[in-house]
Amino acid sequence: MSYIHVKDILDGGLDGKKVHLRGWVHRIRKQKKMVFAMLRDPSGVVQTIIKKDVVREESYADAEKMLIESLVTMVGTIKADNRAEGGYEVQVEEFEVLHFAEEFPITEHQSVEFLNDNRHLWMRSRKLTNVLKIRDEVFNAAREYLRKEGFYETTSPMFVSTMGEEGADLFEVEYFGKKVYLTQTSQMHLEPQLFAMEKVFILAPSFRAEKSRTRKHLTEFWHLEAEEAWCDHECNLKRQEGLISYMCHAVTKNRAAELAELGVDPERLLAVNPPFDRMTYSDAIETCQKGGIKIKWGDDIRSEAEEFLTKDSDKFMFVEFYPKGIKSFYMKDNPEDPRTYKNSDLLGPRGFGEIIGGSERETDAQLIIDNLN
Repeated sequence: MSYIHVKDILDGGLDGKKVHLRGWVHRIRKQKKMVFAMLRDPSGVVQTIIKKDVVREESYADAEKMLIESLVTMVGTIKADNRAEGGYEVQVEEFEVLHFAEEFPITEHQSVEFLNDNRHLWMRSRKLTNVLKIRDEVFNAAREYLRKEGFYETTSPMFVSTMGEEGADLFEVEYFGKKVYLTQTSQMHLEPQLFAMEKVFILAPSFRAEKSRTRKHLTEFWHLEAEEAWCDHECNLKRQEGLISYMCHAVTKNRAAELAELGVDPERLLAVNPPFDRMTYSDAIETCQKGGIKIKWGDDIRSEAEEFLTKDSDKFMFVEFYPKGIKSFYMKDNPEDPRTYKNSDLLGPRGFGEIIGGSERETDAQLIIDNLN
């Protein structure tokens, strides 16, 4: 008899069937002559019942001794039961403990610091398992969308000898007697490849030596970067709209159960469709000023202002045409306002803040040199 996954049971259609399962004990409750064990595998959890008068004597003794996270295998019959989590239970006929776990250190109420110190164990929780599955789907959807649009995935080194745009937040590393840095961005490795392949992207870690403890400051994060030839400002915005919409719909389609366990309404993700809202930088500054935020034209739009701009909206929003003084020299001039570049930041809904930064690139080499000087 081959093994099946818990999801195969929860999907229905196996009521009354005998199955072979393996996994980890997620929760356990012991009574006088039976043990209720929630069995977990990567696909879900299901209730199992191990009865003293059904399984072998030594098997039941092991069931009474085992703790959560013990590794087990079993044969049993599936029975529909609305009282059980997921609507099914497994009445166990054969049972074996493959490994007895030690006492699990994580209980119901723990500090974030404690959980982070025990992250290798914490990730076994249903919450983090669901997060990891959704993360996997986001990665897959991003790659799938970009490949459908003709992009090639490439790679770049993590040790680099040149800095990105923010020299102050570099991690320095001694590299065989030379000073190198952990990469902040793969941009300078992507751009030369445009001349060979026109459309390229990288999904890889980036590193920033930022000491702030906020949801926006991470010393290491996974960074999706793309470069596209023949792509102007409008093309750039449409590409971002397509990417974000595709990822939201893919997660809803393929990870509906995980979203439900996390309490996320899938309709909010299905509602993400082009076109996104747009606001010029100048209008954003004026809107923030009217809302009581201390900001003036020429200032960067910080977290407080970003959150204010979308706090009452369920839509993504582009803020476009930032001033030259706060953006990079290689961006394309905006002919409608010479003070600004053709660039954008994409803000998430409900005050989430910036998700993507992008721009049309300047194609006049002399102008780039002049801007740099």
